[in-house]
Amino acid sequence: MNKEETVESLLSIAKTIGYGKVPKLQQNEYFTTGAFDLIVFNCQDRSRNFSLMSSLCGRYEQIKKDKKFLKGYIYLLDQLSYSTNTSEKPEGIKKIIEENPNETESLQVWYNE
Repeated sequence: MNKEETVESLLSIAKTIGYGKVPKLQQNEYFTTGAFDLIVFNCQDRSRNFSLMSSLCGRYEQIKKDKKFLKGYIYLLDQLSYSTNTSEKPEGIKKIIEENPNETESLQVWYNE
């Protein structure tokens, strides 16, 4: 799966979660962070995960209009930030945190905001 396909898959899962549904990948289980496991967390390439994080942050302007989707999106960013194993800030993360202070508490801690 190339980077763009991965980003689209992650956003699809995030939207599903944001709307309070169980992602198809997890249809026989209660929702856990495992929804993203098959795409991201099994990848040992942390620089690739940082690149995914950067790409996802670039989608914020499109996503922020849909509050339910935004909830799943922020959850995705939160989970993905840990898989990068760096507190280096991807472009756009500061704006996301500033505009959503109550929803991004974990990201604030991770990025020392």
